[in-house]
Amino acid sequence: MNFNALVEYITTTPMLWLILTLGAYKVGIIIYERANKHTLLQPIIIAYITIMAALLISGKSYEEYFKSVEIIHFFLGPATVALALPLYKNLKHIKAIFWPIVLTLFIAGSFSILIALGLLWILDAQLTTILSMATKSITAPIAIITSEQIGAIPSLAVGFVISTGIIGALFGSIIFKIMKIKKDTSKGFALGLISHGIGTARAIEMGEKTAAFAALAMGLSGITTAIFLPLVIQFLK
Repeated sequence: MNFNALVEYITTTPMLWLILTLGAYKVGIIIYERANKHTLLQPIIIAYITIMAALLISGKSYEEYFKSVEIIHFFLGPATVALALPLYKNLKHIKAIFWPIVLTLFIAGSFSILIALGLLWILDAQLTTILSMATKSITAPIAIITSEQIGAIPSLAVGFVISTGIIGALFGSIIFKIMKIKKDTSKGFALGLISHGIGTARAIEMGEKTAAFAALAMGLSGITTAIFLPLVIQFLK
């Protein structure tokens, strides 16, 4: 009787989606490690596919799912703050290349957004879709808030964020090899700037310095986009 009550409680409350999300990610980690950390089997990819399949089968909307796992969203804040440790350890190196960091942030960040929006505009996408794409390279919590401010669709914006992060994590290492990029600082900053949290998670596996610059790029990109993107969109309107 107690077991049946437990099952009923789990299936009729947000607990079901919380367990599914954490379980899917744990399974992703197991698969990733057993596959010798193959790039195509990143834990986030396994979890993403699993959760998307569950949402499609159940017919549950993203908004309902997000409310069910809000506690995970809450802990993203402390987890992001924890990335300050590798930043602190590499503070001297960051100060030494301060201006190259600033220039890369604005030039590469702007180019990344413009080329994506330009492609959607050429393909005659709807305005809300184009606006949702504008937040693709910042973390999901910031993307949700920013997308609401500029008149985009938050759920679609998050979809673009996740897709961008996965693509960056998948192909980042391959691009580095093709372009013969060997500096950890460059690798980390590129991953954090383009692929936000997922790219930073990949950078952590590559080394402390790579993780530090990925965290730096992710934070700076999120702040600048959240501040300037709504102002730019408002000006254009």
